[in-house]
Amino acid sequence: MGSTMKNFAVLCSLILLLFLINCSQNEPTSPNTSDQKSGKLFLKIDKENAPDNVVWVEAFLTRQGYDTISNALNILSDSTADILLDDIQAGEWHLKIDASDSSNVILYTGETDIMIFAGFTTQVNLVLEPTGQGTGNVYIWVTWGSTPPGNWIDFSGNPVFSPSGSYWNFSGVQQPKILSENSTFKMFYTSQGNAYSGYIGLAESFDGITWTNNPTYPILEPGSTGSWDATAVAGATIIKDENGYKIYYAGWSNPDGPWHIGLATSLDGVNWNKHPNPVLYASSGWEYQLGPSSILKVNGTYYLYYYGRNLPYLSIGLATSPDGINWTRHPSNPILIADKPWEGSGVYYANVYEKNGQYEMMYMNQAATGFGKATSPDGI
Repeated sequence: MGSTMKNFAVLCSLILLLFLINCSQNEPTSPNTSDQKSGKLFLKIDKENAPDNVVWVEAFLTRQGYDTISNALNILSDSTADILLDDIQAGEWHLKIDASDSSNVILYTGETDIMIFAGFTTQVNLVLEPTGQGTGNVYIWVTWGSTPPGNWIDFSGNPVFSPSGSYWNFSGVQQPKILSENSTFKMFYTSQGNAYSGYIGLAESFDGITWTNNPTYPILEPGSTGSWDATAVAGATIIKDENGYKIYYAGWSNPDGPWHIGLATSLDGVNWNKHPNPVLYASSGWEYQLGPSSILKVNGTYYLYYYGRNLPYLSIGLATSPDGINWTRHPSNPILIADKPWEGSGVYYANVYEKNGQYEMMYMNQAATGFGKATSPDGI
């Protein structure tokens, strides 16, 4: 484990000192100006602390209208730890550094924009971050009888709500969403009649612990035979505004086929009318199957957070709407992806809320073994 722990210790600290030395007193001009002066770029590699599995370090300089300039260093065999790039025209360039192993798998990478000014020497510090590629090891530290990480404690009275045994919720209850209204908590939840069907029920509570519901009927059930949601409605995501209540839900006729997001509206929160067609259709790739997670209304615009499901991969996306019916996917989608070891191959089922001037998201990992928290200044 010695080499493994060394690699881990320098995981985010492969530091490169970049010295830009220019040989001119003139300001940068256009690419076609023949008397434009050039400079040199020296990269000083921290060879001593490089991870054991890094062999090659390669630098690339790119700029529109110019050929790419590159050079490489073999950490194991080269006598120096320097990379020299010369004949660089003055002006702004984009620098990218890749560190790879003996099989040319890029293990670390970093990039930044740099400006070469005539007559000046510029020093840049660049940290190469791990890419997650290649192979590695696991170091396991076992403790006995300690409290799990985090400050959440399971309620001693759990479970606080269980299936009633009716035809539509005898298999399980899940994905609760809580709406606080008139000193009453209203919980909209998904229930299962069998492994493939889904229904949406409503339970109420005055204290958030003791819940009552109507076990006879769900408030939303699958559509008629042949409809797009003929098998299941699931994942109720609810909002109430001046126009009444809106529930967004995932619906499907074939559990292995596309899942779309539908809309149902209500004036009293009990009796619901479905919109005839999905308001957000599944597509392909990470959005092969869609499910709503959370909805906000900010300055008259609805923000719908949803997950894209293409097993085993799950990601979180965002769509916006002026009316809650016509939706536009955000161009930055997906806005949250799995990039932590504990998240496995996916993140999904986001709950987003505003707190102290920023947005906070609670979400779960693909394996359903833990919850995570993410923050954002703009909800995007």
